[in-house]
Amino acid sequence: MGERVLRAQREDVPWDITTDVVVAGSGAAGWSAAIGAALSGAEVLVLEKDVTVGGTTAKAGGRFDGEVASTWLWICNHPWMADLGLADPRPEALRYLARLARPELYDPGHPTLGLPPAEHALLETFYDRGAEAVAGLAECGALPLRSLAGTLDYYADLPENAAPNGRGLYLPMPDGTEGLGMDIIEAMRSTADSLGVGLRTGSAVWGLVMDDDEQVVGVAAGTRASDQVLVEARRGVVFATGGFTHDEDLRRNHLRGPVLGGLASAGCTGDLVRISAEVGLDLAGMNEAWHVPMVLDHAPAPVSGAFRLPGDSMIVVNTAGHRVVDEKTTYNEMTRAFFAWDPAKAVYPNLPLVMVYDEDVSRRCRSMPEDAPVTEGGGNPLPSVAGEGHELVGETWAELAQRIDEKLAAYQHVLPGARLDERFVDTLHETLHRWAQMSEQGVDADFGRGGTSTERRRSGPPRHDGMPNPTMHAFAESGPYYAVVLVPGVLDTKGGPRIDTRARMLRTDGEPVPGLYGAGNAVASPACQAYWAGGTTLGLAVTFGWIAGVDAAGRG
Repeated sequence: MGERVLRAQREDVPWDITTDVVVAGSGAAGWSAAIGAALSGAEVLVLEKDVTVGGTTAKAGGRFDGEVASTWLWICNHPWMADLGLADPRPEALRYLARLARPELYDPGHPTLGLPPAEHALLETFYDRGAEAVAGLAECGALPLRSLAGTLDYYADLPENAAPNGRGLYLPMPDGTEGLGMDIIEAMRSTADSLGVGLRTGSAVWGLVMDDDEQVVGVAAGTRASDQVLVEARRGVVFATGGFTHDEDLRRNHLRGPVLGGLASAGCTGDLVRISAEVGLDLAGMNEAWHVPMVLDHAPAPVSGAFRLPGDSMIVVNTAGHRVVDEKTTYNEMTRAFFAWDPAKAVYPNLPLVMVYDEDVSRRCRSMPEDAPVTEGGGNPLPSVAGEGHELVGETWAELAQRIDEKLAAYQHVLPGARLDERFVDTLHETLHRWAQMSEQGVDADFGRGGTSTERRRSGPPRHDGMPNPTMHAFAESGPYYAVVLVPGVLDTKGGPRIDTRARMLRTDGEPVPGLYGAGNAVASPACQAYWAGGTTLGLAVTFGWIAGVDAAGRG
């Protein structure tokens, strides 16, 4: 017996519970697997590590003054696109998926678009069976979704993207609003209940039971102490337990840059990664994550991330006072700016970054109805009341710099050595002067801000004062000025065991482990580096969860 694997024949194990399919995790991937398996005729038991259900999905979205930041699923060629007269041709969609998943390998003339065949096959599966999954969940009443017409993919302007809008899906609520993550969970759980799916909370799956043929026949759940439960799975086990966001050791040793925490549910501690070593599973994507900036004060487990940095007279600078990134790019891509390395000084020069803005942005962008403050579950880093909480204020740039440096001094336990450069104020003035010149011209010659339709849409309320680029404006000549200190975080990680097109986990020799499946952030994401659009994480989770549940049930 290994620490996390019990080797025994099925008939020799003193099972406490017997079912057909065990699903570990109760987020969107888990419930999709459970419903798919139940509809395929299997008896299903969901085991949830936490005392509440929903995982990271339940945290998605937020409410603010009655407004809703909804939760989306992103699915190619789903049935509701046709209802809107929108087409999503397979060849073009696959090019878009591949172009962003593996940009360093992408070759439009190659049979697999330059990707390894197994990775290309997973993208084909996502396109081919994503629509099947959401149609099946709609038909059984679990997710009667509707298309988000008019919403744009994050790379809507790429030539590979032939269907830049309409792939997003939302759950309509009785009051006419768009559902949040918890609404999605409640809808799926209700349908699962009606199908006879069982549920046990407070039951972390920490080990597998495998027979002499290396087939998974059950799991060990609970703790490894007095309340251990052995659960037989006659047909299969599906892991949908999330990533390793809250395991600091795994983050430090696998992610591509320093990450200070994340938004995933507390149970996302890499349980499956720990099991994988004893089973000989092939890990992939361990350096990747769904990235998002966080407010320094809220790390390591914030209520929400800084999904959108609003305003035109707003820029992001490093501790030297230099602007280093397109502030309107997607949150996933912006976070990569933190990971730049200065080989001469042997430091991360962009860790942390500082968002600075003036009174006009403070006045117009503080309480946008479509984006609540991060402290209330939204994606806006500006708090609802000026100068409260994590926001810093100064009547002059020198005074603001002093406040920023005081903040960094107070957080040396989080960012050792991070302080403002002694020339920060002088350099910032130079940066602001260049920014004003570029704003007048309407062209960000440094980073291309506002150069895409997605960026212009996500910028925040415009001034309508005739400036050529609605995302750019010179700062006010007098204060007050404001700042928020940002650090790198994740929604969740992307790495774990490889899966095949049937969501079966693979050993290092490429062979599937009989009876072992995975979906969502617990496994290596088919997206690789990509974040195609809002709703990507849930779209993948629901698709491969469904595939896993249906396939596991079919092993009967």
